[in-house]
Amino acid sequence: MKYSKALFTATACAWITLYGASALAAAQTSGGKQDTPQATYGDIVFYNSKGEKKCTLSVPETKQAFDFSQNNQTCENNSAASFTLENIPSATLIQFYANESCSDARVGDNFFVKLKTVKQPTDWTSPPAQMNFNDLRKKEPGDLIPKKNIRVEARWQGHEFDDEDWDEQISCVYIERSQPVN
Repeated sequence: MKYSKALFTATACAWITLYGASALAAAQTSGGKQDTPQATYGDIVFYNSKGEKKCTLSVPETKQAFDFSQNNQTCENNSAASFTLENIPSATLIQFYANESCSDARVGDNFFVKLKTVKQPTDWTSPPAQMNFNDLRKKEPGDLIPKKNIRVEARWQGHEFDDEDWDEQISCVYIERSQPVN
């Protein structure tokens, strides 16, 4: 009798141990971050003055500034003449700056334009439609840009850009994705 009780206890302990190890292994493979795909929130694609694709910025989960003068950036400083938007969520704020710090400084050697998407999603890929930065210098805050689904939130231009193109002058981009309400 003692032998069968000991055998039963040993078998029960072995099953509990194996079940626990199996559950742990399943949790590590099915719930790990490496198996979860990263959410995407759209892209801003930049082109040079010849219409050649230069680089792409992905919309961040919350917000991010991209200083093109830094070596770790995929976009080159002062090389973007136009851009397109691909699957950008509605109410995403996109700001373009001539200065590298994404500053709203109203000084002579700076300009900025702040845009907000107004359609879910905002997408210019079909048919492809680029927007030149020079076209934005003519817009006023509150303007809704036809067929682009973006609104100009703010715009300012320093005196050094009175006779200067905005094309190939972008040094910094700030993107802030509108956060969903829970």
